[in-house]
Amino acid sequence: MVRFFPSFTLTSKVARFAAILFVLLCFATYAHAQIPSHVSPGTSLSPGGPQMGTITVYIRSDRGERLSVIPTLSLSSTSRGSMPGFAQGNNEQGWVFSDVQQGDEYEVEVKADGYETTRQAVMLVAGNANIIVFLKPVDEQLQFHPPAGQFVLAPRAQKEVEKGLNDLRSSRIPSAQKHFEKALAMAPGNPYVNYVMGVSYLIAKQLPEARPYLEKSVSIDPKDPASLLALGTLRFQSADYTSAIQTLNQDVQLDPSSWKAEWMLADSYLRQHDYEQARSHAEKALANGKQNATPVQLVLGQALAGLGDRGGAVMALQTYLAVYPSDPNGAKIQSYIVRLQQPISTMGTGAPAPAAKGSSVSIPSARSASATIPAPAPPVELPPKENWAPADIDAEKPFVISGAACPVAKVLDQAGKNTVQLVTDLQEFTATEEYESVEVKRDERLETPITRNFSYLVYIETPRPRLIEVKEIRNNNLSPADMPGRLADNGAPGLVLAFHPIYRDDFSWQCEGLGEWNEQPAWLVHFEQRSDRPTSLLAAFDTPSEEFALPLKGRAWISTKTGQVVRLEADLVRPVEPLGLKRQHFVIEYAPVSFRAHKVTLWLPESVDVYIQFQGHYLHHQHRFSNFQLFWVGTSQKIEAPKEPATVKQKE
Repeated sequence: MVRFFPSFTLTSKVARFAAILFVLLCFATYAHAQIPSHVSPGTSLSPGGPQMGTITVYIRSDRGERLSVIPTLSLSSTSRGSMPGFAQGNNEQGWVFSDVQQGDEYEVEVKADGYETTRQAVMLVAGNANIIVFLKPVDEQLQFHPPAGQFVLAPRAQKEVEKGLNDLRSSRIPSAQKHFEKALAMAPGNPYVNYVMGVSYLIAKQLPEARPYLEKSVSIDPKDPASLLALGTLRFQSADYTSAIQTLNQDVQLDPSSWKAEWMLADSYLRQHDYEQARSHAEKALANGKQNATPVQLVLGQALAGLGDRGGAVMALQTYLAVYPSDPNGAKIQSYIVRLQQPISTMGTGAPAPAAKGSSVSIPSARSASATIPAPAPPVELPPKENWAPADIDAEKPFVISGAACPVAKVLDQAGKNTVQLVTDLQEFTATEEYESVEVKRDERLETPITRNFSYLVYIETPRPRLIEVKEIRNNNLSPADMPGRLADNGAPGLVLAFHPIYRDDFSWQCEGLGEWNEQPAWLVHFEQRSDRPTSLLAAFDTPSEEFALPLKGRAWISTKTGQVVRLEADLVRPVEPLGLKRQHFVIEYAPVSFRAHKVTLWLPESVDVYIQFQGHYLHHQHRFSNFQLFWVGTSQKIEAPKEPATVKQKE
C-alpha cells in the first residue's frame, strides 16, 4: 500500500490498515518452468511428443506504421536450423507461424522491399508468443552502389568502402572513417570514396569536415545525384540557402523523384521569401515523399500564406499539427492559424518567429483591438513548466498494436496468481536504497537535491487468512517525519499489487494492445478506480487528523513471455481538494533479481519516481534499489533493524 505523510506535521500516528500488501515487491518467478493452467487457442499438444504453439509477428515501420508492401518472413531454430513452412496472415492482424515446437529459441527474419532486413530472437516457452518487428527504411546514402565507367574501384578499395558503410549503419562513425581513409589512400581521386567520407562527417554533424570531401566528389563527377544531394544538404544545414538552391536544383534535374531535395528547396526558397517557388517544391516533396514528407506541410502552409491563400495555409498547418501535436512551436503555429482565420483588416505583418522542424514561422502581429483597460484576472497557480513531470497516463498514448488479440482475462488471472504466490513464498529481504528529494520552483529553478542512502529491510507476515501485514524498516526504525522533504512516500512499488485479488475488483481493466518495453513484447493494461465501489485502499494520504484513500488509475506493461509487470505508471483519477493534492504521478520499473541460494528469481523494483503537486509545491522523489538479499523466516536469520549506512550525503 502506498502512503503519503506530510513530514512537517506528522504525529505519532501509525498506519491502521491490516490488509497491506507490500510496498516494494512485484511478482515471483521460480527458476523452473511453470505449467500453464490451460491450453491457449492455437496451441496443439502431441500425445507423447513435444508441445506445439504459435509465433505471431507484427511488422511495423520505424515510425510505427503498417507497411505498404508485403513482407517475406522466415523462421529458424537455434538448435535445428531453418524451419519449413511460412507465416500466414496480414499486416493488420499479424503473421503467424503455426505448429512451432515449444521450449526452444527461434529467430524470425523479415524482408521487405525498401526496408533493411531485420532479424529478431523469440523464445517459445509455453503456449503462444508475440513479437513486434520494426523495419528501418533503406537509406540510399548508406547503400553501396559500385561506381561505373571511369570511376570503377579496385577490389581492395571497394572492400574497405563496404566495411565502412557497414560500420556507418551501426553508428560506428570513427571505425567507418578509418575504412574510408584506407580506401582514399588507394583511390584519392574517386568521387564515390570522397562522397562516402563526406557523408560520414555529415551524419556526425561535422559540417566543416564534410565540405571538402563532398565538394571534391561533385567537382569530379557533377552528374551524380547522390553527391549533389549530400552537398546540397550540407549547404542547407549551414544556412547557405543560395548555394543550397543551386546544388539541389541540379539534383532534382537529374533525379526528379528526390523528395528530400524538394523539401530543402522549398524551405530554402521560403527563407528567401520566394513563396511561389516554396509552394511548388513543397507540393512536389509531398507528392514524392508521401508520409515521409509530412513535415513539409509546415513549409507549404507558410508559403500559401505568403501567396494570400489563407484557407490553404490553415489546412496545411492544421494537418501538420495533427501529426506533430507536441512540436515546441505548436503554440506559435496555432496562433498563426487563428490570425489567418481573422478578417484581413485585423491582420498585420510581423517578424519571423523561431523555426519549427527546420522551418521559419512568420507570425503576423494583430492590431490592438481597443484601448479598454482589461479587468484583473484571478490568480492562477502556475506550474514551473509543463514538463516538470511526465504527462498524465491518459494524455499520451504509447505505441500499441491495437489489432493484436489481447487475452485480458488470462493476463489478469496470471498476474493475480503470481501476486498471491509472491505473498505466500516471500518472507523477508533487504536492499540498499538511494533516495533523492527535490522541489521544483515556479521560476523553473531546482532546490538543492537532498540525497540519502538507506539500509532497507522488509518482511511480510500473514497472522490469519485475508490479513497481510508488512513491516518495513529504514535505518533503525527511521520514521516518515525524519525523511527529507515536505512529504514522505512509502510503498510506491506496491502499486503493482493492484493485480492482487484483494484489490483487483476495485478497478476496471482494459487491455490497450500489444506494445513493448526494452525491446521486449508486452501487453499494455489500463486500470482505473471504479466509481461504483468505495475507493481502494491501495494508496492513502495520512494527515495528523484524517486518512484519505486515493483514487488511482494506471497503466502496466506486462511481459507476454513471463507475465511479469516490467513497468507501471499511475496517476490520481481526480485531485483531492481537501488536501490540496493536485497531482501525483508514479513511474516504476522492475527487473529480475536472482537469488542462487534459494533458487528463486523475484521481479523487484529497480527504480521508482514519484511526482507530487501538493499545496502549491512541486516535488520529485527518486528511489533507486540495489544489493538485494533474500532471507526466509524460520532460518537462522534474525529480523533486526538495518544498521545506519556508513555515508550520508547531501548534494551541494
